[in-house]
Amino acid sequence: MKILTNTLRRALTTATLLAAMATQPAAQPAPDSISRAPIDVNILFNYYTQDGDNSAVTGGKGTEELTDYDTHITIYVPVDSASRLSAEAGFNTYSSASTDRIDSRMSSASSSDIRANVQLGWEQERPETKQAYSWGMGGSVESDYLSMNLRGSYYLPWREEQSALYVEAQAFFGRWVLYFPEELRDTIQPFITTDRRFSYHLNLQYQHILNRRTSFALSSGLSFQHGLLSTPFHRVYFPGEELPRIERLPAYRWQWPVSIRLHYFAGSGLATRFFYRYYLDGFGTQSHTAELEFPLKLSPTFTVIPVYRFHRQRASRYFQPYLSHRPDDVFYTSDYDLSTFTSHKVGIGIQLRPIWRWRLLEKTGTGELTRITLRIAHYRRSDGLQAWMGSMMWGWKF
Repeated sequence: MKILTNTLRRALTTATLLAAMATQPAAQPAPDSISRAPIDVNILFNYYTQDGDNSAVTGGKGTEELTDYDTHITIYVPVDSASRLSAEAGFNTYSSASTDRIDSRMSSASSSDIRANVQLGWEQERPETKQAYSWGMGGSVESDYLSMNLRGSYYLPWREEQSALYVEAQAFFGRWVLYFPEELRDTIQPFITTDRRFSYHLNLQYQHILNRRTSFALSSGLSFQHGLLSTPFHRVYFPGEELPRIERLPAYRWQWPVSIRLHYFAGSGLATRFFYRYYLDGFGTQSHTAELEFPLKLSPTFTVIPVYRFHRQRASRYFQPYLSHRPDDVFYTSDYDLSTFTSHKVGIGIQLRPIWRWRLLEKTGTGELTRITLRIAHYRRSDGLQAWMGSMMWGWKF
């Protein structure tokens, strides 16, 4: 508890400092510069529930029941005609029957958790060239993990904005609170030499408008992780061994995704959005993902968005089911997120815009509820995992 208390204290202190750093530049702008552009506020609520029979906490078998509630708020505050400040805050709480099995006691503290995060950023545009860049920082904290991050991006259009290049870089600095399964807390784990995890991501995207109806984007990224990449409370069972072992994965991993996104407007309010991604990483995991959306604008204010997503994955070389690892394996996991599976996601969304305008205080203009978006989807995986998810988002301008 002392480690967790110190972790929470450092996270709250850091968030306070970040807020002070981010809000100070916006405290001095002239009143007329703020009035030239509205303040954007987006509020998002998410609900997610799942169940399955392959929990990594209990070695690849047992319930995966989980329920998650998430609230996320994003605010964009214009500083002048070419720059704005962004602030994001998120808070979610979840209950998990699988993490409750870290201890033998049912309804233990590990059965639920709270996660909070904050992001602060600055965006700047050069009006004469339409180039734009941004930077940001933030952090998140939960009971067993603390993470800080830095990010930056650059946007370069040309050919009268028919083409553009987008570059984004991110760095994450995480620290585990080492929480082992109950029966292994008095044993020595010599391979765990650090409680840190570092992740670095670079993404490049080329965007192009082919004509009035068609546009596409090509993306490729590269990520590198090092540190404690396994989860300390995941069990792995071996034949002939009474006690399980703690999941063990290499201390380094690279990840390489490449994707294409195609938008086509067919006319009469109907559009098609197609997305495909190929993924490969240093653990031997490969996957193919394809997604189709068909937004149908039934009126100027009402749009229906059916969506279907297909995913196929080949297992990591370190994955084996319950009691299937060899005793001499150096690295091992029974986490079915690293297994071979196919999945299907089917959903529908509804978007209403604009909704409602109202008069604010005299001389300050009007406020507007710009849109409401509702989404619901069902997810099914070939290993038996099933999930329902729903979201509701409000967009406001002041």
